[in-house]
Amino acid sequence: MNCNMVNGRMNLLHKNRAGQSMIEFALILPLFVLFIIGIFELGRAFFSYIAVTNAAREGARVITFWPGHTTIQNVTTAVDTEIVNSPMVTVGNISSIVIDCGNAHNIVSTDAALAACPSQQPVRVTVTYKFQLLLNFISSHQINIGRAVEMMIP
Repeated sequence: MNCNMVNGRMNLLHKNRAGQSMIEFALILPLFVLFIIGIFELGRAFFSYIAVTNAAREGARVITFWPGHTTIQNVTTAVDTEIVNSPMVTVGNISSIVIDCGNAHNIVSTDAALAACPSQQPVRVTVTYKFQLLLNFISSHQINIGRAVEMMIP
């Protein structure tokens, strides 16, 4: 066999491998980018989860701090203030704030019912938040993040 012929085949195979590497990179790059964005989205969701937990805790704390005199507006303001202080969470995405009173978990809907919550009984504040993904083409629906915090009324 001619030496030039062998070298020619080797050069041809080497050139094809460079093209193969570029195609493999082009196929893997979108998956890698989606993986990195998924990690970022998971971090945002976890941050929102913590912010919603803190907001529910603040709402329950307001009720236990001033029992018998707290209004539903005070609780809503405390929850909204805690959410505003979180940089990645927006107040407009809070879908509900539910206040339960006593062991039977009676839903409180008026200021009078909130004032009538019995002493030495638990009060529960549940905050539900609509988490929106950054990439809407992956999932266009919102994910509900709900947290409930229960404290005893002194």
